[in-house]
Amino acid sequence: VIMLSGKWGSGKTHFWKNELENDLIEFQSKEQKAYVYSSLYGNTSLEKIEDNIYAQAYLCSIGGENVVSKGYKKAKDFGKRFGGFCSLLDVSKLVDGIDEIQQNNIKNSALLYLKDGGLICFDDFERKSKDVDLNDLFGFISHLAIDLNCKVVIILNDDVFVGEEKSIFSNVKEKSVSKFLKYEPSIRNLFKSIIFEKDNNKFKYSKLRKHIKVILESIEETEELNARIYIQILDNIIEWIDKKQEAQNNILRCLILVNINFILNHKVYQLEEIEYQNQEEFDPRNPDKGVMKKNECFVKSEYSNNVIFLEIINKMLSSSEFDAINWYEGINKKSIGKSVEYLLKDKNLVNSAIFNKKLNIFSNINENIFRKINNFIETGIL
Repeated sequence: VIMLSGKWGSGKTHFWKNELENDLIEFQSKEQKAYVYSSLYGNTSLEKIEDNIYAQAYLCSIGGENVVSKGYKKAKDFGKRFGGFCSLLDVSKLVDGIDEIQQNNIKNSALLYLKDGGLICFDDFERKSKDVDLNDLFGFISHLAIDLNCKVVIILNDDVFVGEEKSIFSNVKEKSVSKFLKYEPSIRNLFKSIIFEKDNNKFKYSKLRKHIKVILESIEETEELNARIYIQILDNIIEWIDKKQEAQNNILRCLILVNINFILNHKVYQLEEIEYQNQEEFDPRNPDKGVMKKNECFVKSEYSNNVIFLEIINKMLSSSEFDAINWYEGINKKSIGKSVEYLLKDKNLVNSAIFNKKLNIFSNINENIFRKINNFIETGIL
């Protein structure tokens, strides 16, 4: 049993499907052994997972290379069970009238293709339903690996198990897994795997060819390693360009950063006119004298331009050990208006404010483009 672990969105499934799977299918077909790919996402029972494994193995045994390479990979759920063993295809014609002898033949065919060399890949392992007991699931995997002598690969993000499940997972995996591999590509390599097709090294985003450098550099600024985010960014930039919008480097950078922040924190930004007073020119008899008005960018929230809140964000950036709540509790809160406490408890708002301050997202962006980008990212409409 091999466990391939990596963060969500780091491209584990993409790597498996695009770099390994075709060669594995070809090898397994020649060896007359099953190759089974099973996503556990949403599976609500171990019985259903077992059904999927055995039914795909049976398909390998009757279909040869053609079914292996084209048909069974799309098989997700097989509706009927046979004698408590497995279900077969969601095509009713193939299950009508099957007697006990035929059921045994199906079972034997599946086992023959699994035993001594079958390969099973369990993907989205951590996204299984809570109804599937981890001990039982690892028990089934051990049965495949030990009793049937199969090769098993588990693809997952093992950081997400919590509480009792985390304890069970830690204990059981040590007994069940033979080899641990960490999937952690660089941002550049993951990005390259998204924009190029492996087989012919063909560029998949021809409209963006001249913009690829700024797109990659902007993503690298955020240090975000997530294939799904990259794809959404690329699709949004294509739409932006197709709608004849300005596409200078600074504008594309802004669009990318706003997009990433929205995906991560579900927030966009707004411009607000803030008054700054030049103390040297201040005259109490003429309070308007020396007041400058300036547009500044804030997270879109009723009070996110609060002076105390902005000071807290700056302190957070300057010190990783800064305790915002305690600092806020210890200051004189006179004349600060609405309490900052609820702002600090909105982690997405805080993260968005830090994201903007850290990366200076709206550098050299005019007000018109600013509003258009934020509206596009928030509404999807240009």
